[in-house]
Amino acid sequence: MRKFIVSIETWVTLALLLVCLAFFISARRLPEGSFDPLGPGAAPEMVAAVLMALCAIILVRSFLRAKSGNEIQKARPIDVLERTAEPTPRPFVYFFGLLFLYTLAFQFELGHFIVVTSIFVFLATIALRGWHLKTAIVSAAVGVGLSVVLFWVLTKFFVIRLPGAF
Repeated sequence: MRKFIVSIETWVTLALLLVCLAFFISARRLPEGSFDPLGPGAAPEMVAAVLMALCAIILVRSFLRAKSGNEIQKARPIDVLERTAEPTPRPFVYFFGLLFLYTLAFQFELGHFIVVTSIFVFLATIALRGWHLKTAIVSAAVGVGLSVVLFWVLTKFFVIRLPGAF
């Protein structure tokens, strides 16, 4: 049981589960769609529900593995944990802190979706990969490109009201 509680896999999965739950609850509060019977909250609700179900499966699997005495495989992104010898890897703490701030930025509509998402992708990449000029340039370009494409798809196809869309 102790292996399950101290496992990085458990804590990362619980954090993701809580973030998905927050998105699911926020999506339920979106207004009904005028043209689409599902409304703008349907897509975020479905994605959050699927992610919550997958998180639950991972938690049950990890618990059963820890109960049977098998070793829990820890989540190890490439080149992140090798640089740190700490029990709680700082890159994950930074990433989830950024994810929390990103969620708050949407909750309080602190900026345009494209700007907020670009900054989040840039800082999250730097937090997970470390500061290198090449990483910074690539993450800035990917952040802007990804946020523009997401903004366009989510507002045009899924009719989701995003900060700066209307």
